[in-house]
Amino acid sequence: MIEQFRKINPRVLITHVIITLGYPTVRAITAERDRLLLFTDATTIIAMVLLIGGIIYALALRGDFDISSFVMRKGMKPNETMNYEKYKKDQTKKREAAFNYPLFLGILYLIIAAVIAYGVL
Repeated sequence: MIEQFRKINPRVLITHVIITLGYPTVRAITAERDRLLLFTDATTIIAMVLLIGGIIYALALRGDFDISSFVMRKGMKPNETMNYEKYKKDQTKKREAAFNYPLFLGILYLIIAAVIAYGVL
């Protein structure tokens, strides 16, 4: 588990945080009242979208879509000779270096929204 967190690239993480917290922040700033409530609501929605994307990405990181991806790539370039074993080995290398930012940030945002909501009550 700790090995997964060592794969985090700080630049990519900061970029994801800025992009995903942009809408809740703007929504809270432009609101006339109940700013914190609107921030937690928007953060919860963003977190749910990230969780769904993170679950799908987790399936892709496990290799569940490798054969489908290989067939699609082979279908798009029929003249090119592709070997599935080589393709699978390349995909395994890419998966080993990947980190699931959407799932991580989705869980983190849900926790933050819950703490803020609990503090407001």
